Amino acid sequence: MTMMLNVDEKYVSKLESFLATLPKGAVEVKNSLDDEIVKRVAEYRSGKMQTTPFMDGLNSIREKLVSRL
Repeated sequence: MTMMLNVDEKYVSKLESFLATLPKGAVEVKNSLDDEIVKRVAEYRSGKMQTTPFMDGLNSIREKLVSRL
């Protein structure tokens, strides 16, 4: 089973202490975005990620917004 918890900072140490009492391998703790961030950074650095410059496409959006005025 997978579960996501948002724990108030003041209770993190108590939660970690509780998890330490469980049998080894019973719980796997992962920071929710760490793996995804590492994967995307590696993909970006390798040059495999398709990127678009920020300014590309803004003219068409700007024209649509101006036409609504």
